[in-house]
Amino acid sequence: MLSASRKELIKELLLKLNVQADNLELFDEALTHPSFNFEQNLLDNKDYERLEFLGDSVLRLALSSILFDKYTNYDEGNLSKIRSFLVSDEFLSVIAKKLELSKYLKIGKHEEKDGGRYKESILACASEAVLGAIYITKGFVTAKICIKNIYEKMDIDIQNILYSYNSKEILQQYTQKINKDLPEYNIINESGSEHNKIYEVNVVYRGEELGKGKAGTKKEAEKKAAFAAIKKLNLIKGDSYE
Repeated sequence: MLSASRKELIKELLLKLNVQADNLELFDEALTHPSFNFEQNLLDNKDYERLEFLGDSVLRLALSSILFDKYTNYDEGNLSKIRSFLVSDEFLSVIAKKLELSKYLKIGKHEEKDGGRYKESILACASEAVLGAIYITKGFVTAKICIKNIYEKMDIDIQNILYSYNSKEILQQYTQKINKDLPEYNIINESGSEHNKIYEVNVVYRGEELGKGKAGTKKEAEKKAAFAAIKKLNLIKGDSYE
């Protein structure tokens, strides 16, 4: 049974999402990291993993519909690239931070000490789990409206998403017009635990560092470094989502 203070916290989050729901226990489940139940020896209690699975599908379907209706001139390839960015852990964690989702998480002490409350992957999973809970309690239409409202409040530059997605290709095309030398990507730093590594990569061309990028995978870090480079070279304008 939820405490009065826990119920108030969940109601506070639902108010931010403009969702009314009576089944607060389901949202408590959506906000519970597996480490919490493990440390509390509550092995029969549910955590956010199943709801995350459902919420991921709800999010993808809702965004597919929203993007399909809004960007009628984009083909399947560009729509897929845009959706891929908008459902990424990176972007979902940005949304979670704006919602202060970490404030509502139940998480184990060990994971807490490891910075779990603010980990990109955990925030993304919890975001999807909350969407799964909204879908179960209110249905797809309400979940889609909630998703649309959340994304409309974000400062999203669709063209920059496409630039970011293709940044390595754009940079390579630019350098090939100059000579046959290719940009070089180097890992300059690794941080975090084994299961939560952050890679910092730079991109160098003809001995000059053009940009840096940080991400949870080498591939994403390289894309960010290339994106920083093509901005520095004035090949595009705009900012990345940090």
